[in-house]
Amino acid sequence: MSLRTLTHDFHRFFGLKFEKTISSFRNKYAIYNIAKNEYVINGNNILFKKLNLEIPASLATPILERYQNALNLVSKGNFTFFLSNEELYVRNEKLEFRINDEEELFILTEVFLEGSYNLVSPTKKKIALIDVGMNVGITTLFYASKENVDKVFSFEPFVPTFSMAQQNVKLNKKYSDKIEVNNFGLAKEDSELKLDYSTTQKGRMGIGGLPKSAGYIAAGVSQQKVHLKKAANEFSKIKNKISNHFVVCKIDCEGAEYEIIDSLNNSNLISFVDVYFIEWHEINPSSIVSSLVSNNYNVIETSFRLLNTGMIYAIKKDIS
Repeated sequence: MSLRTLTHDFHRFFGLKFEKTISSFRNKYAIYNIAKNEYVINGNNILFKKLNLEIPASLATPILERYQNALNLVSKGNFTFFLSNEELYVRNEKLEFRINDEEELFILTEVFLEGSYNLVSPTKKKIALIDVGMNVGITTLFYASKENVDKVFSFEPFVPTFSMAQQNVKLNKKYSDKIEVNNFGLAKEDSELKLDYSTTQKGRMGIGGLPKSAGYIAAGVSQQKVHLKKAANEFSKIKNKISNHFVVCKIDCEGAEYEIIDSLNNSNLISFVDVYFIEWHEINPSSIVSSLVSNNYNVIETSFRLLNTGMIYAIKKDIS
C-alpha cells in the first residue's frame, strides 16, 4: 500500500481529508474530492459528467478512488471510459485496456501522462523492449504501439495478473504480433515459490509476496505458485532472437531487481541493453548503480519522497 493510499484510507475512516476543498454538504462523494456538480445519481448508477460516463455504483470504485487520475486521462491523455458487458474499459486513439481496479488508473497516468518510461532517442535502429514485471501489460502495450518498436518481451510470474495482461494484449490485436509474453519471473537462478497474493495490490507483488507496509491488511488473498528463471539465460535467448536492435529494459519487480542485475553482470550480458529503467525497492541500490557504472553506463538515481524506493535510469555511454 502506497503512502498516498494509506493516508487516503486513514482520512476516509475518520471523515477527514488533507487540503480539503470540496464541500461535504449533501455531497455523498466529497470524501473522494468530487464536487456535487460533477456527478448525478441515477438510481443505482452514477453519471460522472466530466468523464461522460454513467456506471453502476457497484462498478465505480476505481473511478471514485482515482478520480483525479481518471479526469487527467480524459482531459490530458485523450482517453475515453466506457462499459462493456458490465466491465469498465478505457481507450485512446491507439490502445484499449480493461480496468480491474484503481491501481491501473494510477499506472496509466504514470506511463501515458507522466512519461515514466517515455524514451526519446535519435536512434534509427528498431527498438526492442524487455519488460520485467509486466503487471497488466500497460507499459508493454505503450511500447508495442510505437512505430519504431519492433519486439516486446514481457515477464509476469503471477497467474491472475498475467491473465489480465493477456486480456489487454488480446484487446489490442494490431500490436499483439510484436509481443512475446512469459508467465514466469526473472531472478538470479531458476526456482519455484509459493507466495500470498492479492489482486488489489498486484502492482506491488514480488518475490517477497504481500507488501510489508505497517498495519497493512490485504484483501482477496490467495496462495500462488510462481516460477522464476535465471535472468541471464532468458536475456541470452532474447539476444539470439533480435539483431541490431536498440534494446530498452524496464525492471519493476518489487525486489528481484538486485538478483537480475547480478545475474546479467556475472554473465557479461548487462551491456546487451542500451537503456535501463529500474525501480528499486527497500534495499540501498548502490550495488545496482555500481554494476551499471562499471559497465560504462551513465546513471541517474532517484528516491521517491517519504518512501524507501526510487528509480534508476541508465544509458550506455557509447550508445548509437
